[in-house]
Amino acid sequence: MKKVILIPLVVTGALFGCQDQNQSVTNTVAEAKVQLPTWVGNYQGTTPCMGCFSSCEDCPGMAVALTLNEDQTFTLQRESLSGHNEIETMSGQIRFQDESQQKIELLNVDTRNLLYVDLKKHVLEIREDQTGKRYQMQSDFILFESV
Repeated sequence: MKKVILIPLVVTGALFGCQDQNQSVTNTVAEAKVQLPTWVGNYQGTTPCMGCFSSCEDCPGMAVALTLNEDQTFTLQRESLSGHNEIETMSGQIRFQDESQQKIELLNVDTRNLLYVDLKKHVLEIREDQTGKRYQMQSDFILFESV
């Protein structure tokens, strides 16, 4: 006579329940690792040319693209829209000047290297060199986060 082996469903269900619970914990940990600092991103805009403190009617300005990376590095690309200069590309490290990580300095960039991050609006404001004060025409020095 053959013996019938019964596998209790309760044990099997418990094993699957544990597996689901472990999967949930694994997903939560993965999501926590993926969450990036709010300042990380790609920002673009048109600013006055390097010699100007506001936009001029006869000067188209500069196209600026800035990428801030999670590892606290950046890539900055500036292009004169008048076509007089070559595209300028710089990269390097960033340094935070405050605990909230809203005031950023681009290292290895001589001019227009101080930024203020508006975390609510997801924009960068370029500030005056060394003083960190706003330009008089502040709206001319805004970079918008691109998606």
